[in-house]
Amino acid sequence: MFEGYSDETFEFFMAIGFNNNAAFFHENHDWYMRGVRAPSLALAQSLSKVIEEIDPNLERRPDRVVSRINRDTRFSHNKSPYRDYIWLSFHLPGEERSRHMELYFDISAQGAGYGMGMYLQNKSLMNALRKRMVEEPERVLQLLAQANRRFECSAETYKRMQIPEELPPLLKQLYPLKNIGFYRQIQDFDLIKSPTLAQEIESGYRILQPMYSYINALTPIEDAPN
Repeated sequence: MFEGYSDETFEFFMAIGFNNNAAFFHENHDWYMRGVRAPSLALAQSLSKVIEEIDPNLERRPDRVVSRINRDTRFSHNKSPYRDYIWLSFHLPGEERSRHMELYFDISAQGAGYGMGMYLQNKSLMNALRKRMVEEPERVLQLLAQANRRFECSAETYKRMQIPEELPPLLKQLYPLKNIGFYRQIQDFDLIKSPTLAQEIESGYRILQPMYSYINALTPIEDAPN
């Protein structure tokens, strides 16, 4: 059962940030397991029911959902062996993660956050969403309005893209997005250290469910719709 994170969680993230080496990590492995890994696994387990309701195909096994703290330095400019944060990723197992939306949660010494988004850019899926913006703008605006009740929508945009003049102003802003995501930041540490954090995330995921289902049901389009 998820009981919330603790002061130990944030103290560990700060400590590994200042002592990012194998000796420190192995000497404090129990601290990591107690303060970071165990509550993260419990949170993943607590969220598994709502994830199954949203999309039963998403990965829900806690040990597959919770990220490793070890950094793969082979492909990273940052050569420190450990991250000073972790995340939960409810994604389609065995699929290339850039091909679909996923639901996630992250936590570090600075706080936490959760939401939904694409792991990498997905031009063909965004082309399909752009086509829908033109064909049924009111439906897309309705879905955005629901998501924006709690989340901020942000992503990188193409610098040069022809935008249909007939689109409503909000959709004109979103039309040139390279990908799309919705995120809610949490800096209420009392909430993060409380069992009610799981309820907060669960209710947020339910708010995102219509947009999640809408985007994941789109048929990717390789060529730009306009």
